[in-house]
Amino acid sequence: MITLEDGEQAHAMLFLAPGSSVIRFLEDAPPFVPVSYTAGLRLVSRSSIACITVQSTDAPPEDPDLPLERQRVRIRLRGGRSIEGELRWIASSGRRRTADCLNDPMLHVVVHEAAHVSFIAKVHIAYTEEL
Repeated sequence: MITLEDGEQAHAMLFLAPGSSVIRFLEDAPPFVPVSYTAGLRLVSRSSIACITVQSTDAPPEDPDLPLERQRVRIRLRGGRSIEGELRWIASSGRRRTADCLNDPMLHVVVHEAAHVSFIAKVHIAYTEEL
C-alpha cells in the first residue's frame, strides 16, 4: 500500500532490487520512482510518498540482539491518514524517548502493526501520539 502526501492510498508495487530494503529505497531513490498501480505504471515523486505499508512477512526480519526501543503510537499524516502501531528504533545511550526517535537524522520511521509494517516519511508526519 502506498500513501501519498495528499492522503491518496492505493495498492501498488514498487520495484526494489533483490536484497534491498524499503528504508534504503526511500532514503536513496532518485527523485521520481516507477510505481506499478492496477491502472498502469506511474512515475511518482519520491518526496510525495508519505508512507509505504507492506505485509509483515515481506519486511526484513529484526535482529534479536539489537537493543530496540518500543512505543505504541498513533501517527497522523499531513494528508489526513492515521497509522497506529508500535514504533521501533535503536536508541543510543540517553536517546530513548519517542521524541529522540522522531528527531534523529533518519528520514523515516518504522511502525509495526499486527500484520503490516509501515515506513513513514517524517516530513509527512503532522503529529505523533504515544498510546
